Amino acid sequence: MPDKPRILVTSWLVEEDDPALQVLRDAGCEVVMGRSPRPRTVEDMVQAIKGIDGVVAGSDNYSAPVIEAADRLKTIVRVGVGYDTVDLAAATKKSVQVGTTPGTNHHAVADYAFGLMLALARRIVRHHNSTAAGKWQREAGPDVYGKTLGIVGTGAIGKGMARRGRGFSMTVLAHDVVRDEELARALPFRYVELDELLRESDYVTLHAPLLPSTRNLINAERLRLMKPTAFLINTARGELVDLDALTDALRAERLAGAALDVFPKEPPGDHPILHLENVIVSPHVAGGSTEANLAAARMACESVVSVLKGGRVAYCVNPDVYGGARA
Repeated sequence: MPDKPRILVTSWLVEEDDPALQVLRDAGCEVVMGRSPRPRTVEDMVQAIKGIDGVVAGSDNYSAPVIEAADRLKTIVRVGVGYDTVDLAAATKKSVQVGTTPGTNHHAVADYAFGLMLALARRIVRHHNSTAAGKWQREAGPDVYGKTLGIVGTGAIGKGMARRGRGFSMTVLAHDVVRDEELARALPFRYVELDELLRESDYVTLHAPLLPSTRNLINAERLRLMKPTAFLINTARGELVDLDALTDALRAERLAGAALDVFPKEPPGDHPILHLENVIVSPHVAGGSTEANLAAARMACESVVSVLKGGRVAYCVNPDVYGGARA
């Protein structure tokens, strides 16, 4: 076995000169850069994972075939909070600790989601494009200040959106299976059922995790509940929204607009929604502020080193692994 543990870095958020990588080098690790602007495929990862002790991971595919191909793997730490691309059962079976980096990018995502809401309302992207093209085309758009904001999912990001909404004197409605009633009273905001939130909100922003119960949470039926003047923002997971149903609603003017930073398939190819004028799209970058990237990269590297030294990842998402982990 080589003297140095080999750590594969695939997250696009972690650049080769990132100071966080010094954490790995100081621990005697060899850093193998494999970052890609697009999630890497099963076939690619099967080859890349061989001879690797730990991964500072992006949204790559860590399905069972990838994990089975790993001959030395001890940990996968996702730079971010989502881990739906990791087969946790396969990882646990092979004693691979899987971790995330929560608390490092929630301000960045909330900022970005609120920015998308403002851009949608005031047609900022359309005004830029038309002005840059030599036109002088002005369009009115609705206020954000004083309107009703509906937040689906009140984890750290959703709570951040509630605080930002209250800063704009918005009426804030929220939906979650786990309720923080203390914060709701303090801000204040009000928890309601999802259907009521969709009917009452001028802006709906999604911050729920991807679970079997939340896949296609926003479908054709629920889109029909929304006001025709309402806007939908998704910076969480693409699979929360039925993209075809959303496209139909936007084309039929049953919804005023949408902003999407995430898609069921990434990149989304040439999906028809990309060509609608009342849509803003971006390449899954909401959490990627300079400060958030540095914090998440450092946490991920520290977690990897902890496992290599016989400890645990900071935020493990497959705790059953500790029954028989090699660590």
